[in-house]
Amino acid sequence: MIEEELWQNVRDRSPQEVAVCAMAEYDGENRTFAIRVMNDQFRIDVDKKVISSPDPVRKSHFLPLFLLHHLACAKDIPLSNTLVSPNQLTGGTFFFRASHELPLPKIAEKFDNNLEKFLEKGNKLGGEKVDYGDAAVKLHLLPRVPLIFVLWKKDEEFESQVHLILDKSIEEQMSLEGALLALLYAIGKWVED
Repeated sequence: MIEEELWQNVRDRSPQEVAVCAMAEYDGENRTFAIRVMNDQFRIDVDKKVISSPDPVRKSHFLPLFLLHHLACAKDIPLSNTLVSPNQLTGGTFFFRASHELPLPKIAEKFDNNLEKFLEKGNKLGGEKVDYGDAAVKLHLLPRVPLIFVLWKKDEEFESQVHLILDKSIEEQMSLEGALLALLYAIGKWVED
């Protein structure tokens, strides 16, 4: 099973390497990692294969998989400062299609032309306003994985749209499968009440 393989991949790395590369805190006494995912803190016990949060957080089935992808793959490298869409990632043109297409229209439907509500939700997720489109929010999904969600208001020609901008270095922080799961998690947080 892929999840078991990911747990093993994390166990195969030294805890210090995981902590540095993922920008996580390692508790050597309890042998656990703590990592921030947007506005939430999660604790990962690799020995017990448990991911928990001290706060009541509605968990997604995507969370364990993308966190494990990240802990298994993360590298201690700076951001590339090259901004791309998911389709512009290596292999992304073919990967982010059909059943892997990102449900960004759900965010557009939820916020439509309400820029204030969009920015307020982004703030609640731990994001900050940035200057793209009609409204945009930059979030740190993970410490080394920033995402920018851009809302374009409806006009005479087009319905409202949401675009997603990534730092190309996400390719170094997890596999395409891990990135898909991480992006689905982030989109899910945008549309939940």
